[in-house]
Amino acid sequence: MARKALFIVLILSLMAVPALAKTKSSGQAGATATATAPAGQNNRIFADFGTRWNSMSDKERDAFMEGYISALRLLCTNSVMTAAKQTNKTPDQQEIAKQFNTCMTANFPFPPSSVKEAMSALYQESANNHIPFDVMIGFAFEKAGNKPYEDDLAKLRQDIETRLKSDK
Repeated sequence: MARKALFIVLILSLMAVPALAKTKSSGQAGATATATAPAGQNNRIFADFGTRWNSMSDKERDAFMEGYISALRLLCTNSVMTAAKQTNKTPDQQEIAKQFNTCMTANFPFPPSSVKEAMSALYQESANNHIPFDVMIGFAFEKAGNKPYEDDLAKLRQDIETRLKSDK
């Protein structure tokens, strides 16, 4: 249930971002063009995450982070409450709060501003443009935590490039 909710929130946020970016750059006509693109071109519209991220304002990036954190809150709340219900005893509020905080910290270990800056730095490289937001945020966590990520990122870029060439 929690994963479905997280998935739905991510899909809705990914669908809203191109519309916002198009509306921002070319008025209402941009959003209409996105909605009426031929079926074969939808892959191209949704494949350029870096350009969309770089065209967002700082407030739009903050909204993305808030949406991601809200989805995690829902995930953690559902996870903790489901576990509490399965024990068949009255849940201790302090224990629930502790488990919730543990879940949130495990899934979003850094301040949102650090993650946003890391994503912005990663999307400055045009080779990263095809990496979806939900994948890039994982690399942003690694970058924000000063952990090595470069090898995994290079391999992912290579895999994506191979897939894009095979789709043509």
